[in-house]
Formats: sequence, structure tokens, C-alpha cells
Amino acid sequence: MRKIGGSLTALLLILAFALNVSAQSFNDISSHWAKPQIEELVEKGVIQGYPDGSFRPNASVTRGQFVAYLARALDLPAGDSVFTDVPSGSTLYPEIAAAKKAGIVLGTTDGKLLPNQSVTRADVAAMLDRAMQYEGDYMDRSPLTFKDAKDIGSYAYAAVERMTYYGVIQGTKDNLFLPKKTATRGESAVFISRMLAKLDDAGGDKEPIDIPEPADNQEVIIPVNDSQYVKVRMNSRGVPLEYDRQETDKHIESTDYHYYYHMGNANKPLGSLRVTLRKLTNGDTFVFTKFTHNADNTYSATVSLPFSQADNYSLAKYSDQGTVVREHHDVFGIDETSHPIGVLSAKKGSAVTGEVMMGKNYVAVSKQQNYSDGTVSRLRVLDKEYGDYDIQQSENTVTANMNMTVKGNAISDSWALVSDKPLFQSSSTRDEWFKRTITDYISINNWLTADGAYTKLPWSIEPGYQMGYGRSINRMQAGIYLTAYQEHSDRYLYDLVLNGVADLDVFTGGEVTKGTQPLFYTEYTSTWLKNAWGTTAPYVDTRLNENAAMFLKNTGEALGIESLKDDNLTYANFLVNQKSLGNIIPITSSSYMISDYYKSGSRQTHSSLNHALGGMRFLIVAYEQTGDEKYLKPMREFKAGIENLYPKWIRTDSGRKGDFWYQVNPDLTFAGNDYELLTLLDLLLNQEALERIGMQRSSVFDQMIRSKTTYLVENNRPFNNEILKKLNEQGFGNLISGTKAASTDQIDPVELQMINDVLNSVPK
Repeated sequence: MRKIGGSLTALLLILAFALNVSAQSFNDISSHWAKPQIEELVEKGVIQGYPDGSFRPNASVTRGQFVAYLARALDLPAGDSVFTDVPSGSTLYPEIAAAKKAGIVLGTTDGKLLPNQSVTRADVAAMLDRAMQYEGDYMDRSPLTFKDAKDIGSYAYAAVERMTYYGVIQGTKDNLFLPKKTATRGESAVFISRMLAKLDDAGGDKEPIDIPEPADNQEVIIPVNDSQYVKVRMNSRGVPLEYDRQETDKHIESTDYHYYYHMGNANKPLGSLRVTLRKLTNGDTFVFTKFTHNADNTYSATVSLPFSQADNYSLAKYSDQGTVVREHHDVFGIDETSHPIGVLSAKKGSAVTGEVMMGKNYVAVSKQQNYSDGTVSRLRVLDKEYGDYDIQQSENTVTANMNMTVKGNAISDSWALVSDKPLFQSSSTRDEWFKRTITDYISINNWLTADGAYTKLPWSIEPGYQMGYGRSINRMQAGIYLTAYQEHSDRYLYDLVLNGVADLDVFTGGEVTKGTQPLFYTEYTSTWLKNAWGTTAPYVDTRLNENAAMFLKNTGEALGIESLKDDNLTYANFLVNQKSLGNIIPITSSSYMISDYYKSGSRQTHSSLNHALGGMRFLIVAYEQTGDEKYLKPMREFKAGIENLYPKWIRTDSGRKGDFWYQVNPDLTFAGNDYELLTLLDLLLNQEALERIGMQRSSVFDQMIRSKTTYLVENNRPFNNEILKKLNEQGFGNLISGTKAASTDQIDPVELQMINDVLNSVPK
């Protein structure tokens, strides 16, 4: 537990003494039942009295005040509020911002905290519950026997069960809970005092430890913090690890500390070891281990993470929640990666003292294709995913050991995420995420590295390998985790969001952190694109850039990171400038389509309908954000370009009648099979966006929606929930009468992944 001691608390104590108001001098608590708890919390700087010498124990407490009490009690790290009704200049802004970042307060669906509203006992229970989950695994419940239990709202019912079990909240002598009663200052002091006592009983803060020296020259030990270290040991004899250098890279909300070692003797090394500690601002740390082995022999190594002051542990494994079902895909083949090992929870008694998400070990060979213009296409060829580990327990230490295969002439990666806090709010949200990861293993990253996540690439890559993996821009941007975090507020998801920001920063050489948000260039060649237009890596993929830029913007807004909130505008300006660059397909004198891909000096490529719609919507968001008319003019020209090609977008050939062509070529011919659902979703989203800025719906877009929907219905093709919902909302319900959403396994997994990417990029 975090003890009182931060600068915020010190300031409050100074103010209390300056006002000459102490717990002993309060003139209205001498006979109050909460006097001991009030005195305790005043002494700790959690709550204050009034300048007139009173405490006013029976006065009502507001939501904002109770949030502030919790933030001070736990000495939460600073945060940035994203509540629209808590401006940065408000008195309680620091505490509310800290509590929001910690997930203790969630707010309303429209982004408000309502800080001045009275806090009810049900609200108090919900916040106390989140505060205790922030500190440890407090999931036990007591069946409620209160006479008015039925009056407790569903949002707080489980919290009341837990807080009753742990004795933090109690009922009245008449066995009532009174969920709608406003909490008083005296009651609040008692609630928080009980919570602190329960947390103290569970073990309190972890004490600093002495970081040991390496046992010999075959292991390295690197401190993570004052109570945690990582040890990497070569298990194969005769392979020393000799220190080389250390480097530091600063990212937004995280910092990378790189430690480099020679593998083998420094005068003639066999390769290298790099250990990267990616330290997040919330105190959690990603540990990335990378061996680059340039000789022929295969060795073994172990990455160890000891948790001190722990006398027992539990291990929640992904494999307990199901098995990955791999199916061959015509474009991607089979993805041989799966998911992390699971979460190890080190405990002292029942209290969690630390957790680690244990990733797996990935062995691969680096490949590249060089081109005459000096550019390069880069990827890796996966050899195998390994998941070997063991857990050791001594009297006061639990150690996670993750084994690595260091194969000759290959790269070996492993990763882990270490936290002093539970990574999930509850076992149910953890298991839900594990199951989703198993089902959506193609969409959810599992091979994490300090250089970015590696994911399965299509077969149509150069150099050509069926097991090709690369740093896909669409997979490194972490929109999928941001959306999930906004739904569940799990710490693990928050960490993955910050990791995604760091990955994009690394990918661009630090441009994200510098504030000169760049374009994201795809670093591997698509032979489909090369054969059609001669385009090779690196090149700009418009759709991937839109998703990455919107992820950064949405992260800035959701997490209150000011430096990210405008990161979409650089790409919006790129779209504005496409006409002057000549990267367009003219349709009329005042309308055009933008080519899907761009590389300076390369031939112009086609324009696909879904890319064009995405670019149009991206400019609408930029206009909403800035009010700058410069984004509206090209948006209207894109829109007119799509409309002026209607009805040629609609296919008339047998078997596809009513469907769309995928693309229009520079010579205005049409080609390719369209996605079944993605482009329909884009049309629906664009109609919503037009209406948001006060423009009329496009009548052409409505006709295209009808055509595509009718085609899908008549051919018994699957729909998903989100598209059915939007069709109904926009007046197309008659076209889908009786149509039900298909299960996810009935929709092409690659297209489903793209649909989710689009939905995750939509501003919340």
C-alpha cells in the first residue's frame, strides 16, 4: 500500500498547521463516535478541518471530496483528468486526476464526474472497492442480508458484498444499508480508516531489498526498482555475458532503459544480449529480453523475476481458458503464435504483493530484400514459439523463471510485464480477456519486443516466406486495448496502451515524442503492390496511417495526455496536400480520389472505396477538432469523387450483382472483390460524420448502402452486431428484417480484425 508521504500530502499538512487547526483542537468531535478515525486521518493528511476550529462530522460529502480522500489516503501518483466538469484549475483537480488514472473513479457515460453532487453510501462502496482492488486481490464476498439490499443499484451490489465481507462498510443497527443516503464526513473518515487498516493487515508496503551480485560471468542482474530485479542467466556452460553499454530512450508516459552485453568473450563475441526495461509512469515495467546469436550452436538461457516478501502464489494461465484453434487463411496462411503464458500473482497471505504477465519466447531469423534505390524490405521468419517456464518458492520469495532458446544464427525474444499492483480488477475480467485473446489471437499481439510487436504477414511479401512476421503499423497501434480499457479499466490494458504509444515512437525514431508526428511507413514489401504498381517498401498505406494517428489522438483524449491530442493533424495535412503532390486520380475538374499508397518517385496506385471513405471521415474529424475549413474542401472533393463514380461502383456481373468493386484504377477501370462488411461500415460511419458537422446525408451513399445490404441479405452473407445496429438507426431496418448477427467465426478473421480497427479508431 502507498503510505502518506507525497508532496500533495505534505502541502495539506502545512496548510493545516498554518490554519492552526489540528485534530486535538476540533471543537465539535469530542463526543462523536468517529473521533478516533477523524483524528487518525487528519494526522495523515487525508482530511482537513475548517478555519473556525470545527470538523463538522455530520456535514454531507460530495463525490469530488470523497475521491480526494481516497487519493490522499493511497498517495496515488499524479494523473490527468479527462472529466469535462473538472477543469485543471479546480481545487480538487490533482486528487481527482490521480484517482481517475488509478481507475478508482470512472465517471458517467458522457465523461463527467459530477464532483459537486452528494456522494451516496452505494457510491462510496463502489469507490472503496476499486481502491482496494487497486491495492490487491480483494474479491471475497458476503451474501447481503440487509433489509434494503434490493435497493442497492447493480453498479454497486458486488462492491457492497465485498466491502461488507472485509468489514469496511457496515449496516445500521436496524440491519439497513441505506444505499441512497448521503455519506457524512465522519462516516467517510471511518470507511477510509477501516480500508487502510485492512490494507495494512494484508502486508503494507514492500520493503527495499539488497540487489544481489551476479553469481558468475554467465548471468546479469538489473534492478527494476528498489524491491525487484531481473536476472538473465546463460544455462549453457562457457558462454559469458560481458557488459557493453547502456542507453536510454524517453517516450510519452514511459522510458526505455537498454542494457547491452556481449554474448561470449568481448574480443570475439558470439552475439549480443539486450535487456530493455520499459518503465511506465504508473510504476509498471515491461522487461524485454533479446538475444542475437551469430554463431551456429544453440544455447539455453533463463530470465528470472523474483518477488520478495511473498510466502505463496497463484498462477492464472491462458491455457486454462481454452485452446487456440488455427485455421488456414488464403492470404495469411497459419499464424503459429498464440498468447502469453499467464499472470503469476505473488502474495503475502491473501494480499497480492506483485504480479507478472509472463510472455513466451519467440525464435526467428531476420531477413531483408535490398533494392536498387537503396531502400530495404525487412521482416522476420518465425522458427518457433516456446512457452517453457517454472515457478520457484522459498520462505519469503516467489520467482518466475522464463526459459529461452538461444538458437544459432537467429534472434530470440521474450517479454514480461511486472507490477506491484493487480493487473486486472477481478478474476472475471482477467478470464474474459484471456478467452478473448485465445479467440482473437490473430488480432491481439503476443510477440512483444522493445522494437515493436511482430505479427503474421500475408504470404505476398518480399522476401517471400510463409512464416513471415513483421512490425505491422496496424498491430502496433493499440486501439484494440484502448477500447477494452475504456470498458473495463484493467491495469494490464492501460499498460498495453502506453506500450503501443512507445512502439510507434520507436518505429518512427522518436518522432512521436518530439511532437513532430510523422507518417508511418510500411517496412515490408507487398508483392501484390509491387507487381501491380512497382511500389516497394517503405511506403505510406493511407488506411494504416489513419488508424495509427487516430489511436494516438484517442489515447491523448482518453488518458488526458495533452501531447497526443492533436497527433492526427499531421496526417490530415498530408491528405490535404495529396492534390498538390499529384497522388490523386482525377474524376472531374473538381473531384478526385486519393491513391491508397504513396511513395515518392513511385508509380501512382489505385484507390479503393474503403480507403477513400476512411480518408474522407478522417478529414471530418480534423475539422471537428480545429474548425479549420482547410480540411472541409478536400473532404468535399473526396466525397464528390466517390459520388461521381456512382453507379459504376456497383457490380452487375453474375454472382456479384449489387456488390461493390474494390478499387478504381488510375485509368478509371474497376477491379477486385470488395470486403463483405468493411466498406458498408465505412459508408454508415461517414453518413453519421456528415450529419455531425451539419451536412446532409449523401443520397448516393444511401443508395450504395441499400445495394450492398441487399446483396448481402440475398446471398445469406453474415452481418455483425454493430453494422446491424447502424442500419436500423439510419432507417434501413426494412432491408434486414429478421436478420441476426452472425458469430465471429462466420466472418473472415482478417476482415473482422479490420472492422475492429475502424471501430476502435472512431472518436469516443
